[in-house]
Amino acid sequence: MRILMVVHQFFPEFAGGTERVTLNLARMAQRAGHHVRILACTVEPQKFAGMPGLVEVSGMLETVYQGVPVSLLKRSDLPAAADISLLSEPGVTRNLVEWIGQQRFDVAHIMHSMRMGSAIMALQNCLVPYVVHLTDFYLPCARINLIDLENQLCPGPDEGRRCALQCAVPPWTTEAYAERYVQSKSVLDAAGARIAPSEYVADCYRRAYPGMNIQVIPHGIDLLAMSAALDPGAGPTDGPLRLIYVGSLVPQKGIDVLLRALALMPGTNLELKIVGGFYGNTVYQQEIRQLAANDPRIEFCGVLDAADVFRRLGKSDVLCLPSQVPESFSLVLHESAAAAVPMFVSNLGAPAQQVSSSGCGLVLPSGDVKAWADAVRSVVDDRSLLAAWKKNLFLPLRIEEEAFFINSLYLRVHKAQA
Repeated sequence: MRILMVVHQFFPEFAGGTERVTLNLARMAQRAGHHVRILACTVEPQKFAGMPGLVEVSGMLETVYQGVPVSLLKRSDLPAAADISLLSEPGVTRNLVEWIGQQRFDVAHIMHSMRMGSAIMALQNCLVPYVVHLTDFYLPCARINLIDLENQLCPGPDEGRRCALQCAVPPWTTEAYAERYVQSKSVLDAAGARIAPSEYVADCYRRAYPGMNIQVIPHGIDLLAMSAALDPGAGPTDGPLRLIYVGSLVPQKGIDVLLRALALMPGTNLELKIVGGFYGNTVYQQEIRQLAANDPRIEFCGVLDAADVFRRLGKSDVLCLPSQVPESFSLVLHESAAAAVPMFVSNLGAPAQQVSSSGCGLVLPSGDVKAWADAVRSVVDDRSLLAAWKKNLFLPLRIEEEAFFINSLYLRVHKAQA
């Protein structure tokens, strides 16, 4: 089959969880014998300079990333509100309709619809069947994270009415939020299948779009790659408690909470490895650097490839995910379970449900610096807690299993359209 995977952004410009999942599934589809291409958006095209085979075709940049062909729309060609709406740009849509016709895709997989309204419109115009992956809460929530302007968890859009009451910012109006809801629902209704990575996400979407049929397929992890990268001799030690954070360094991920917690225990025998890149908010970036500036226990490791992330996990005692917003899933949480590393997570979203139900770590109040400090101190004082949590670690799905289920959906959706 010829498969188009649509995502809002991609490597090497961005390196978040959705990008990793997209790359993993693209590779698995290639191994299954399918022709796969990724269609994404680039905010800063210059970051792709020097990429293999970089050319411009039909107004898009085309390149290859780790063996996967990638086509890139330019953010500057899209509507100004494309980051928070599903608006399409007629000229871009026309170009994509012609391009899709030339490529003869059998099915499309929409991994994330931010900035990709023109692509979705083109797919519908070309009658290409598609599946939608609900990797976060972008479709029901213009703020993406189901947290309102007062920093409270939102129960759902109420067809756009709650958005207008609790999150309205110029130039958005009550009518605009209602229209956004209608557009998002039409994208979902037209999909041949809708996939959520967790029951938490599925429940949120079912509340937002009553009667919507949503299948739950957890993201899989590459156990073969992990086993090759992990160091068998990197188990527990009598040295410092080894904490690790893996994720983007943005306010929503809450790394500042963890750093403030460590600041409450100067001299405590521990270390923290921070894996991930800075994006967006420069004021927040400066704040994070200042919080860590004079603490030799903290190391910024930057953005690492998957093998190096696995290796770092295997040399850690506790994974810390202090998110300030509900997480739809956490790939690194499942990788951590496979590496036999317990977790501390905030009490928001799918990771909280996973850790709470299995008992493989602690679920802590989001944003509560003292609670996070107390949790870390408890393990420093009693390392036997680690062994108890390790006994309860859950078994994550393998990437091969996830790919099998999704390939079955591709075949079903394509057959239904034929």
